[in-house]
Amino acid sequence: MVSLRLGARAFIPVALAGAILISLAPSTPAAAAEPTTEAQQIIKIAEAKLGDPWRFGAIGPNAFDCSGLVIHAFRAAGEGRLIRNGKLRSARAMYLYFRSRGLASRSNPRLGDLVVWGGGTHIGIYVGNGKAISTLTRGVRVHGVFAVHAAFTAYLHTGVSGSGAVQTAATTTTAARQTKTSTTTAVASTRVRQTYGVVNLRRGPGVQYARIRTLAGGTRLAISGKRVDAHGRTWYHVTAHGTVGWVAGWMTR
Repeated sequence: MVSLRLGARAFIPVALAGAILISLAPSTPAAAAEPTTEAQQIIKIAEAKLGDPWRFGAIGPNAFDCSGLVIHAFRAAGEGRLIRNGKLRSARAMYLYFRSRGLASRSNPRLGDLVVWGGGTHIGIYVGNGKAISTLTRGVRVHGVFAVHAAFTAYLHTGVSGSGAVQTAATTTTAARQTKTSTTTAVASTRVRQTYGVVNLRRGPGVQYARIRTLAGGTRLAISGKRVDAHGRTWYHVTAHGTVGWVAGWMTR
């Protein structure tokens, strides 16, 4: 029986049968070959693990449980903070975390959103065209959202696709706040921060803008401005290694 306690691991052997595919026919993921958004980058990282085996409690690099694959992909893409850097160590914990923030629904999925089954017994990443990638008993697979025995529960809207999350009371409030701050706020150009893990330097303040380059953890950033996106997240206008662009503020320190 699966424990539903916050923070409990998403799988135990008894529960694994609920996540076995009805059909294991190969399918082609919907992500672009060259990622230009955080969502595509996350999906590409997860797809690189196709066929890797399931192992209880594993978060990689060569074996995963269901939440372990999610944690690995988001961390490797520099977006670990969206899932609390691995502190949410189960499907149930992630589900409750997003639901409490009004970011869970049964419709309108976007690339890079999370998919929850069985009330929090299994989790994967939405890759488009009604499909998800997740760690099943036979390893990491791409499959239909409704092609597992465990009942579909919800999509968790991460906002990494560049299209924004589902509009809820909470996100509507932050969107309204952004409207009032649509222009870049100037800050002292001498202000310096560092990247927190791998971060994408982008052409604009949002994941919908093309990536200029990837910055390693600890890269020094000279900040000249900032902007708040529709999710209330801060983006910094920076110079890094002589290149000007935008970075996600929550990935700096």
